[in-house]
Amino acid sequence: MTQLQNYAKLVNELTSLLTQAKYQAYKAVDNIRVQTYWQIGERIVREELHHQDKADYGKYLIKNLSNDLCFSKANLHNMVLFYRIYPIVQAVPRQLSWTHIVSLLYIHNKEERQFYEQQVIQNRWSTRVLEKEIKNNLYQRISKTGEITIKKKLPFKQVEPEEVFKDTYHFEFLDLEKNHKEKDFKDALLLQLEKFLQELGPDFFVGRREVPILIGGNYDKIDLELFHANLLCYILVEVKNEPFKHAHVSQMYSYLNWYKQHKQQKGQRNPVGLIICKTKDTETVHYALGNLKKEIFIAEYKVKLPSKEQIKRGLE
Repeated sequence: MTQLQNYAKLVNELTSLLTQAKYQAYKAVDNIRVQTYWQIGERIVREELHHQDKADYGKYLIKNLSNDLCFSKANLHNMVLFYRIYPIVQAVPRQLSWTHIVSLLYIHNKEERQFYEQQVIQNRWSTRVLEKEIKNNLYQRISKTGEITIKKKLPFKQVEPEEVFKDTYHFEFLDLEKNHKEKDFKDALLLQLEKFLQELGPDFFVGRREVPILIGGNYDKIDLELFHANLLCYILVEVKNEPFKHAHVSQMYSYLNWYKQHKQQKGQRNPVGLIICKTKDTETVHYALGNLKKEIFIAEYKVKLPSKEQIKRGLE
């Protein structure tokens, strides 16, 4: 291995360490905030009980504490509500951030609240996604089908790559011109990264874009490096603003082999490649992949929703 290759490997390893450290630091700070807010709520409730003979003493406390502690009255009210709904702080799932908890506080049905807690944990929802699904009445819609089961502990489910990737991804949220360039497509995707990951599916962690790798003395760049929490492996994404070609597979295969040697850690499964093309031909994909069908996945993308007429023709 040359000095240049050693240096490239070192840069990748240190970047991964820094990214992981930042994430862990953020989670640690938020967990401390959750525990502190619970303690504040508990202390305010205890003070109210000591003066329950005084009418509106709770409102008096919230108003004055808001001024003296520089907290909004709404935030203090949420802390009190937090303690009342979750009287045992150890029972609060550590995966829930404070913003998640605030969204859950106003769900009065306990089973419904537990359902959304599980969805956040299992699918790693952001607060924005949680609020959207609450607003869209996901619990009510699913409960009508009788598919909801609330479990105190989520079982581990081993998944395979073929269960994760779709045949077609819908990127209509990008609002691209009809004859867009590949660079415009990639830039638009990364500007809308949260929506892009939601379309890919749950359990994807953001990695890095345009990751440089050194092969045969030449630098190349992978469009996007992700990590999947359930598969426990790197996902390398290449976006092509053209129909699928055989050459896309050989390019991705070399990237996967490089990752196996330089980045894959003990306990991780082999990296997986995802090539997203403008269109794909089933027969071309079949012969291009051969024995790589569990390592490389090919998908096409749509940037516009089909018209009513197209849907009708498809159904016919």
